[in-house]
Amino acid sequence: MQITLARHGKPDLKLDSWVAPMAMPDWLRHYDQAGIVAGEAPATTLAQAAAAGVLASSTLPRCVQSAQRLAPGREFLREALFCEAELPYPHWLYPKLPPLAWEALFRLAWFYGLSALARPRLATELRAHEAAQRLIQLAREHDSVFLVGHGLMILLIARELLALGWRGPKRPVSGYWQCSVYRASD
Repeated sequence: MQITLARHGKPDLKLDSWVAPMAMPDWLRHYDQAGIVAGEAPATTLAQAAAAGVLASSTLPRCVQSAQRLAPGREFLREALFCEAELPYPHWLYPKLPPLAWEALFRLAWFYGLSALARPRLATELRAHEAAQRLIQLAREHDSVFLVGHGLMILLIARELLALGWRGPKRPVSGYWQCSVYRASD
C-alpha cells in the first residue's frame, strides 16, 4: 500500500500588498478562494497521480484545480478533512506587513499555543490523525492513494503516518507540486 502526499500548485494570488493583522481574515478568505496559476505540473507528479488507485484533495479551490490539472476528466474525492490548518490572528490595527510575513508569524505563534479565532493546534493534530486514518482506509481499498493537499496539513499527516508505522520521509517536501511517498510497513 502507498500514500502519496502532494502540495497543490502555486496559488494565483498577488502578494504585493501590506495589511494590518485585523485584515488577515479577508486576505485569508481571498487566498482560500484563489485558484492556481496556469502551467504544467511536473511530469513525475503527473505520473504519480495517474498511477494512483484513487485521487483525493481538500475542498479548497487551489487543491481542487490542482487535482483536475493532474488528472483531467478523472473523478476524485474532495474532503474538508484535508483542508489546511486554520491561522490565528489578533485584532491589531498596526503594524502593516506583507500577508506572508503575518502568516509566518501567526503560524509560529499557533505552534506555541496561540489560537485566537482559529482551531487550536491539538484539535488540528487530531484532525490530521483522522486524515491519516482516512488515507490508510483508502489505500487499503485501492492499494494506493494520491492526496493533493496543503503544506502544514501534509506535514501533520506525514507525522501521523510515521507514528502509525508507515515508511517515508520524516519531513515531506513542501514545494508546489512536490510529492512525498509513504508505504505501509511489511
